Amino acid sequence: MQNRKPGERRITLRTAVHDSIVRVSICDPGSGIPADKLKDIFEPFFTTNQQGMGLGLSIARTIVENYGGRIWAANRDRGGAVLRFTLPLVKARAG
Repeated sequence: MQNRKPGERRITLRTAVHDSIVRVSICDPGSGIPADKLKDIFEPFFTTNQQGMGLGLSIARTIVENYGGRIWAANRDRGGAVLRFTLPLVKARAG
């Protein structure tokens, strides 16, 4: 979103529950993810940011998958990117 004016830099977070699965999506209006890089963004040390270490999305993937979820990214038709993940709901244990 670096190419956007400060007032246009908005991240949208949406959640939903469907069939015991929580769905989360995070959207931005930036320039999107280069199509040839989409498959790599969850790999350790992959970054497009000069000051980044490339660990954030790799760590997120590890956490989501360890809890039985799934995570993926895509480009939006209107521009920008969307990151989505799902997690299974669990019932709270009686104390």
